[in-house]
Amino acid sequence: MIYYAIRHKESSKLMPEVRTRNGYSHWNPSNPNAPESMFHNNPRLFDTEKRAKLCIAQWFACQNGIRSIIQSSHTGEYDEIVDIKKDNRKKEDLEIVKVQITIRK
Repeated sequence: MIYYAIRHKESSKLMPEVRTRNGYSHWNPSNPNAPESMFHNNPRLFDTEKRAKLCIAQWFACQNGIRSIIQSSHTGEYDEIVDIKKDNRKKEDLEIVKVQITIRK
């Protein structure tokens, strides 16, 4: 069986599975202050290369999480404020690697 994983080129760390609902956007191996407790040691595996590419695009788009705040005015109108805190991540820092799983009897 062939799967795909996402590897950080500099550290060789693989994107791990998540333990909580916070999502993969919190994983940033370039940031020493990034939370590690929400991740498993097993790598996140994808069944297609396309899904791994889409994950990288989403990971890049959610730099340090996107925080949306909806505010209402006294007139009943709503404004959405999006706060993106850049954390210097780059798509080029990640690569997709093939993972082969062999089942032995």
